[in-house]
Amino acid sequence: MIPFFVPAPVMAIKSSLLENLRVKLVVGALATLFWFAVVTENVYEYDVDVPIVAVNVPEGKILANDLPAKARVRFEGKGRALLTLMFSRDARIVLDLANVRRRHAFGLKREMVDPPRSSIGLTPLRILSPDTVRVQLSSLVEKSIAVNADVKIVTVPGYTVVQPWRLVPDSVAISGPEEVVCDIDVIVTEHMEFANVQDSFSAVLRLLPLPASQRVRLAASTVQFFVDVQKLIEVTLHEIPVRVQNAPRHIKITPVPSTLSLTVEGGEKILLNLKREDIVAYIDYARIRNDLATAGHPAYIRTPNGVRYRDVKPTLFKLMMEVQNHAPARH
Repeated sequence: MIPFFVPAPVMAIKSSLLENLRVKLVVGALATLFWFAVVTENVYEYDVDVPIVAVNVPEGKILANDLPAKARVRFEGKGRALLTLMFSRDARIVLDLANVRRRHAFGLKREMVDPPRSSIGLTPLRILSPDTVRVQLSSLVEKSIAVNADVKIVTVPGYTVVQPWRLVPDSVAISGPEEVVCDIDVIVTEHMEFANVQDSFSAVLRLLPLPASQRVRLAASTVQFFVDVQKLIEVTLHEIPVRVQNAPRHIKITPVPSTLSLTVEGGEKILLNLKREDIVAYIDYARIRNDLATAGHPAYIRTPNGVRYRDVKPTLFKLMMEVQNHAPARH
């Protein structure tokens, strides 16, 4: 192997170049610092977008309209102060609402500009745009509204969801502008789907926020959702009495026949404790009094929550009417 030697003149040239590069870098850095010091001491004008902020909203009131997010402001100051302004971004235009009752138009003036505390020597010259900001206040009201769960539950065959499911809380307080809050009656949860369910369960549901433009706040952001899932069974009940409601006091009305049978289905725990007295069957005389000549009248049936019914027998009933001092009449 042949040894490799770097000639002495080449090494001297390389060392000289490195030394020159160091000198140039130092000189360049000093020149930049000198230039920066000179430039930042000069006075300039610069346009900046400044946030518009409303303060001192009267008690019991709320801002009811959208304000422009920012205004274009022309500042004058030394370079270093303008650099501070550009990097800090904490200048703002302050709208004092303490004396506003309902509506007010603020003509924007440079005196409204609150510059950064660290920007000494910085002067707002004028506001370029917008020239006016309109403010509308509304009464701040609060009320409680119902929560609706947007949920789809699919059980495995042979099981059922016992209705109604339970929400905790089942209502939530909202607050905001009176004209908006008064028109809101319900808040809805996020949509969720549960499949192949065969056991009772719970979940946390997020409340869908209202549009930001409405300025309505919710006292809670989530609700707890409880679902009772039971094995599905069916039971046939006989001799459920049929009654007549809203009949005139001087008329005795008897359905013929006087009882019915039906098949109910629902959760196992519910149906095993169900009694005939829990099923209400009735004919509303107020609904049929103008149609007494009909061959028969259906009975209205009311069951407990979570219980469905089918196969009602008979489906129609005649009415035996007994008027005081008159012989019985049949309809």
